[in-house]
Amino acid sequence: MARQIQIRRGSAAQHESFTGAVGEITMDTTNTTLRLHDGVTPGGHTIGATPALPDGIDFVVDCQVPSAENNYTWYRKYQSGWIEQGGINEGTGAVKLPVAMADTNYTITAIPKAFGSYENVGSLTINLLVGSKTATSFSLQVRWNGGGVSTQQSKYDWMIHGMSE
Repeated sequence: MARQIQIRRGSAAQHESFTGAVGEITMDTTNTTLRLHDGVTPGGHTIGATPALPDGIDFVVDCQVPSAENNYTWYRKYQSGWIEQGGINEGTGAVKLPVAMADTNYTITAIPKAFGSYENVGSLTINLLVGSKTATSFSLQVRWNGGGVSTQQSKYDWMIHGMSE
C-alpha cells in the first residue's frame, strides 16, 4: 500500500505571522515554495527557491565545451543574447560558427598559430583581414610583416563576441 504525506500549508501572508516548530516544513501556496522553521523566525526560511538577481546581472544560459565531436569549437550564450564563441582554424578555409549571430556586427579576434612552414609565429607584426563575414561564418587572411597567406593556409585560434539571433 502506498503512503501519502501531507504537510501544513498556507499563503505567503499566513506564513509571515506563523512560527513553526524546530524542523517543521510547511508549504507556501502563494510562491509554491517550502519553508523550514526553526521555532524562532516568523515565516521560517524559504528553501528551494531561486534567489533573485540584482538588476543588470547577466548569466550564462547555454554553453558548449570544445571536443573532437564539435571540431573544438566552444560558446557561452548569456540570458541577454550576448554570446562569446571560439575555436581553431586548421587552415581549412571559412569558419562556420557553432551559434548564429544576430547580424554581422560582431568582433573577431584571432591569434595565428602557424602558416606555411612557420610555427610559433612569435612577435611578428600580424594583421588579420576579414575576407567575408556573415551571421553564420567568416574567413580571414593572415598577413605578417608585409607578407600574407590565403585563408586556406591560415591556422589560427579565433574568438568572436556580439549578439546572437
